[in-house]
Amino acid sequence: MTNQGAAGSPAIADSGRRAQILDAALHVMAEHGFRGASIKRIAERAGLKSPALIYWYFKDKYAVFEAMLRRMSPFLNVVAEAEASLDEPPEVVLPRIVESFLLTVQVPANRRLVRIVLSEVARHPAVATFFAERGPLVILSSLERYLSRQVELGRLRPHDPRAAARAFMGMLIVYALGREIFPVVGAGFPPADEYGKQVTAIFLGGLAAERSASPSGRGRAERG
Repeated sequence: MTNQGAAGSPAIADSGRRAQILDAALHVMAEHGFRGASIKRIAERAGLKSPALIYWYFKDKYAVFEAMLRRMSPFLNVVAEAEASLDEPPEVVLPRIVESFLLTVQVPANRRLVRIVLSEVARHPAVATFFAERGPLVILSSLERYLSRQVELGRLRPHDPRAAARAFMGMLIVYALGREIFPVVGAGFPPADEYGKQVTAIFLGGLAAERSASPSGRGRAERG
């Protein structure tokens, strides 16, 4: 039986070739946009002898783009895990999401991909929809379900989880745009770890469930 994990194995070679294609696609899309990034241009940038080789690994250009998005999967995975941790307290889950997001946007390749997406979505609705269905909407839906569960458990006060999920991610996106993509906007931002702590504290401070006073506490207050 062939050891698919051994150095030089087909699995390792395929993984390296896929990464080579994705790196090339990132450069080509940054230069020519999504529409201008033809399979031929990507193949030339990747140093492939024939564009047909790309179809061995990817169905089409959209599949290449989707694989590029999956490079941000560590963050998407952490958000997805929030649904598997519905009963964990927000003081544990939300900092985990914040940390993963901030680490993701600090990776140069991810920042470059975000710039590509921002430049394309206004001009090409199909690209915007494709990206939204595989990124933002997945994240927001997972957060909504998690926040709803926390309300049920009495840890967060009743609120609109749809609006809250967008407010939470909005604070993180502002940091990503200001600190990592538009430095002028992010001038004066604190370091990522400190900003993350502030985001969590502000969010939980606004949604924390009110703690009712104990009977003995109320009695002392009344006697006083």
